[in-house]
Amino acid sequence: MLMKKLTVIAVFGALITCSSVSTAQSRSVEEGLYHQLTNENASVSGPALDHVLKQSQECSADVLYIACNVALRQKRLEDAGFFFYIAPFRAKFDKALFPPKQSGSDDPMLAYAETKAELGPALNPQIIRQPKVYARALARVKSWQPKVTEGYTPWWEYSQKTTAKEAAEAIAKDRADFMEHMGGLSKLLQDEAYFSALKTAQDYNLKLSNDKSRPSEKSYQAAIQTMERIEKEKGIEGIAAITKEAK
Repeated sequence: MLMKKLTVIAVFGALITCSSVSTAQSRSVEEGLYHQLTNENASVSGPALDHVLKQSQECSADVLYIACNVALRQKRLEDAGFFFYIAPFRAKFDKALFPPKQSGSDDPMLAYAETKAELGPALNPQIIRQPKVYARALARVKSWQPKVTEGYTPWWEYSQKTTAKEAAEAIAKDRADFMEHMGGLSKLLQDEAYFSALKTAQDYNLKLSNDKSRPSEKSYQAAIQTMERIEKEKGIEGIAAITKEAK
């Protein structure tokens, strides 16, 4: 289902064959992980996934997104959520640490953005229906800190390298905003009335019109109103508010 050729997988795979010797040497460990993770045999990809979990602070966004895809396929939802949430921060961290020379349509961050857009619709509807799993994934994200091993380099050409401290400072606000927003949603999901309404709204949006189990339009509108009321009472911007803003 999910093991299609994600944008970042295609980019990373191509770079394995065309990278310079120095870059290839510095990314040899990740190259091995890439081949193991993309192996359709779970006896190979499973242990590789466990390895990424143990070394998540040192892995590039490329590997983290690929690991997310594999975790989804293997129904390891908490792990998939963890990888999906930290991957954008690793990408931004690396961009700050290794300022890319490319820009515009050649900006390497575009590959990550496309991959996130591909994985999001597969992950998000599942994980928000598992409030406890969602909360555990967020707790792991909060304690995660990116590290740079000796010889680590990105796959793009970069200008003057900065420092790990500067890179961490560059993503600090984004991380704080993320935890505040996602933490608020986690609190909402713990509310039984909100969670029930959310499932109704989600079923209405995701199920086909000819599906007899799909909620009615009336039920959907009532669910949205319930969510809006609870969000207002708790002072938390949740899914109903975001949906309303998007219209």
